[in-house]
Amino acid sequence: MNDPLSWSLPLGRWFGITVRMSVWFPLISLGFVLRVWQENPAYVGAAVLVQFMLFAAVLLHEFGHCFTARAVDGDADDILMWPLGGLASVQLPSVPRAHLLTPLGGPGVNLILCLGCVGGLTMFGCLPPFNPFWNLYVEGLYSWHLGGQIAELPWAARLLAQFFYVNYILMLFNLIVAGFPLDGGRVLQAALWPRLGFATATRIACWSGYAVAALLILFAMVMVKSQAEGSFMLFAIAVFVGLASWQQLQLLEAGALADEGFMGYDFSQGYTSLERRPARRPSWWQRWKQRRAERRRLRAEEEEAAEQTRVDQLLVKVQEQGLQSLTNEERRFLNRVSAKLRQKKET
Repeated sequence: MNDPLSWSLPLGRWFGITVRMSVWFPLISLGFVLRVWQENPAYVGAAVLVQFMLFAAVLLHEFGHCFTARAVDGDADDILMWPLGGLASVQLPSVPRAHLLTPLGGPGVNLILCLGCVGGLTMFGCLPPFNPFWNLYVEGLYSWHLGGQIAELPWAARLLAQFFYVNYILMLFNLIVAGFPLDGGRVLQAALWPRLGFATATRIACWSGYAVAALLILFAMVMVKSQAEGSFMLFAIAVFVGLASWQQLQLLEAGALADEGFMGYDFSQGYTSLERRPARRPSWWQRWKQRRAERRRLRAEEEEAAEQTRVDQLLVKVQEQGLQSLTNEERRFLNRVSAKLRQKKET
């Protein structure tokens, strides 16, 4: 609790994954809404709705990382909704394939959501806003029915267009910006890993992160007058990318990030290390079923203990007061327990 950046609120546990929200996330969202209110109060409602869309898109993006990690024999147990996006805590096998597919899982979810929105917009005869500089509060869409732009959109078409745009930008930003620790940087690292080795691939991804940070700062300075809030976010992301890349390089040079060898195998002990591959980790579905079976076993043991305690009490009552002292419910309980014990002995 000493680090203010780590302050968070629990949002529940879904699919075996703890979801938390940084206390700064709603504050940043409120800042964007107030910015829109300052420019045009008529768009405040739309700004609030867009912030909810952004939250949903980022959360689903992070679930994409988590489910992909589980699909490649890894695991995921925590998602933090941070002001600059989501942070998924995943544990992956030390093979390039796992480190390549897991970063793609998040943008893959955004792509699926975009395609769903495109399908909905076709019902209105509109093209989605592919322009990354589209103003989601003001601008309209191109209608192939009318052969031109239309400004007054039906509310459902406007919602689809806005949700498309949020997922579209999130997908593009994570894939095009090839700087560690964004998805594009991790994909770059995993793609170079088989050819150059883990350490060299990590260094290149971190150096790419430095370059990305510099370009983002430059771009933020250019657009500071036209879009102050966007400029602020780009500058914050640039600082985050630069610091994360520096930290990753420090861990690498200190030996905290061990080189797992070509394609995840350790050749330092000869080629026989290929014969000692670790056992396949149970999938998250199997682990969930195991946990459920364990809970059922514990619950059954508790019920049996409670039944045995009551049986003992009733037997004492019969010994002291006779069989006629039992009520009808108590007799049915003893008969039920006796039948259960006979069935257990037969099986």
